[in-house]
Amino acid sequence: MAKVDKEIILLKVSGQDKLGVTAGLTSILATYDATILDIGQADIHDTLSLGILFEVKSGSDSGNVLKDLLFKGYELGINVKFIPITIPDYEIWVKAQSKQRYIINVLGEKLTAVQLAAVTKIMSDQKLNIDSIIRLTGRTSVVEKEEYPRSCVQLSVTGKIEDKTLITASFMDISREFDVDISFQEDNMYRRNRRLVCFDMDSTLIQTEVIDELAELAGVGEQVRAITESAMNGEIDFSESFKKRMALLEGLSEDVLHNVAINLPITKGAHRLMKALKYYGYKTAILSGGFTYFGDYLQKKLGIDYVYANQLEIKDGKLTGKYL
Repeated sequence: MAKVDKEIILLKVSGQDKLGVTAGLTSILATYDATILDIGQADIHDTLSLGILFEVKSGSDSGNVLKDLLFKGYELGINVKFIPITIPDYEIWVKAQSKQRYIINVLGEKLTAVQLAAVTKIMSDQKLNIDSIIRLTGRTSVVEKEEYPRSCVQLSVTGKIEDKTLITASFMDISREFDVDISFQEDNMYRRNRRLVCFDMDSTLIQTEVIDELAELAGVGEQVRAITESAMNGEIDFSESFKKRMALLEGLSEDVLHNVAINLPITKGAHRLMKALKYYGYKTAILSGGFTYFGDYLQKKLGIDYVYANQLEIKDGKLTGKYL
């Protein structure tokens, strides 16, 4: 067996965060021509947690580098610990990195332990391991009230998922129950290169269902709700229910449509979101089972690039009860 002339050591650093910690430690490692195999750092409320996995020559070099790192830690006022890693253990860890990786973002006006506990339990049940957690939003004040409060963390996880449909459905249930948005996607080149964001319109970009509002104004609210409920129960399909609801709107004035459009309750934060997406070069689109009449209004109001929805048929200033 060939003699191993290298040692692998995990350097664990903790303590109060301050300038020069990483620079000071890596400069010592550089003196001994160490190879950095992995590095990670987190800083929560000025409390530092830093890990550096490095490879260095066996013998006097490894002993001296540990001594110098200890002295530097004392000088900086931080805690320094070392864990020796065997080469077989390291190789097992490296091969484990080939597992499928997923990115899960959790977003809400605020994040609670209940929300994160529910999300991470799903991961645990699916045998997914959390490799890292990072905050995507700024830290929030507990004193000053923000106009648009938001808090988002990103979890990078690895493992093999047997049933994607099940985990997606579980995240949807958590989203509804705990008032939090969750995105779940594979971590690959396609995720990083996406440049089109599509939105539903009713009860998403706006806080209403337009067809229900039109039905109320046409005096057929109860009938339309009954048809909707029948469709939800699977008694009739969506296409048939849509045609029936549309037929009940026959004769409604275009002036009513205009009044509904200019008073649409746009979802809080929608303007800000569209502005941010445009700043970062994204294209935006509305994909809706609703109507272009209202989608076009939102397109102008929010600066959306594309609208795909149903076009109402209007003749002599009134709805015909059909769509084009």
